Amino acid sequence: MTIRFPHLHAAIVQHPWAITPDRLQAIAEVVERRAEGIRLSPSEIAALKGEREPNGVATLFSATSLDQVAIVGRGEGGAPAPVASVIAVISVFGIIAQHASEVDDISGPGGTSTERVMRSFRNAMGDASVKAIVLRFNSPGGNVHGVQVLANEIFKARGQKPIIAQVDSLAASAAYWIASACDEIVVTPGGQVGSIGVYGLHRDVSKAAEAQGVKFTFISAGKYKVEGNQYEPLTDEATQALQAQIDDYYRDFTTDVARGRGVKVADVVGGFGEGRVEKDKVAVKLGMADRVATLDETLRRVASMKTTSGPRADHDTILHATAGTTELEEPTAAPDIPPSEPPEGDSPLDAAAPSSTESDRDAFRRRRHAHRSRNG
Repeated sequence: MTIRFPHLHAAIVQHPWAITPDRLQAIAEVVERRAEGIRLSPSEIAALKGEREPNGVATLFSATSLDQVAIVGRGEGGAPAPVASVIAVISVFGIIAQHASEVDDISGPGGTSTERVMRSFRNAMGDASVKAIVLRFNSPGGNVHGVQVLANEIFKARGQKPIIAQVDSLAASAAYWIASACDEIVVTPGGQVGSIGVYGLHRDVSKAAEAQGVKFTFISAGKYKVEGNQYEPLTDEATQALQAQIDDYYRDFTTDVARGRGVKVADVVGGFGEGRVEKDKVAVKLGMADRVATLDETLRRVASMKTTSGPRADHDTILHATAGTTELEEPTAAPDIPPSEPPEGDSPLDAAAPSSTESDRDAFRRRRHAHRSRNG
């Protein structure tokens, strides 16, 4: 049995994944159909893999008026007008992969590159006008490569600016790995978080090939070079080696989640859904998230926080910080955001109303102090 696109097959079956099983099966289905010569339309691929929005970019919202996104340009007489602080919202949607090229090959515009998110995150951290960063998640997870590096980058940045994970509406596996590194995890009503686990997939087509009268013989050097190939059953030794690798990634995953959430690793392994996703209020009860609130509510709450923000050059347009570049767009009005009641529950970044700005500042300082104490 001849297999087309062997490198793409290898990318699917030979790498560990931190992703919900249904999405990995969807990826495998797309690859299988392509290998059989069946080309899926963009709409068919979109239906299989979910989101198709451009991701990994930081959109800057005015923190003084969420009713209008446009950043103030110049005042009367051409004099520089006061420039508002902003909130950077970075989308993490669809299947996660390390490089942008991998996202394009496997997930298309619906996926997210950890490299792109990293660049946008660094740009936002380095921009003195950005008072807070919100990472907006709707992802089933993805490949483990690049995820730990991004999570470490986010965790080490704690204490400089509020960094909030807004789950809108799914942060599973690798997505939750990244979200757990933030100061706070907020789940939209009906949203889900978790799926903490790592697994691999081996495809044994040896009997199918034999039935077609096809036999594959590998000519290789190196004892384990062709170990785990799909044309023969897995040996016990190969199974043990692959399991050891999966266990190692799982150890990294659970250790990072425990660090980010401020709990013991045993609490993550023996709780936190044990590989399942958990819904909003249950996730908060288990300690997997901090509160239940919509994105609009989170933006309003963050806007009321009192944090120090340095000056910036004035702009006449909205800035969208992309991967290594800055794109300019004409000012547009933000969607109407209705007034909301303060969400229930305590949070390290709690700022339920403008009147509580002092307690909000104290809460953020406590979280920053705790982070610095943990890291010497």
